[in-house]
Amino acid sequence: MLEDQVASQRIDFFEQMHHEFLYLKGYGTYAYLTSHDVDLLYESYMAQQVSIAAAITPQTSVVGFIRSFIKTL
Repeated sequence: MLEDQVASQRIDFFEQMHHEFLYLKGYGTYAYLTSHDVDLLYESYMAQQVSIAAAITPQTSVVGFIRSFIKTL
């Protein structure tokens, strides 16, 4: 069951990322990034969530994280 939840979170992140790229750039994620880059970005997001949770502060939303990344491109 835990594996299903982790996989679901990962898929949701990738879907949200694709939607944000379409909205902000007009093209899907893979027009700008490789699949390896997308995996690294997801891992970076998860690491950020762990460090934020350890500091007991509000978590950054997926959309906010993705939009901040897209604006750096």
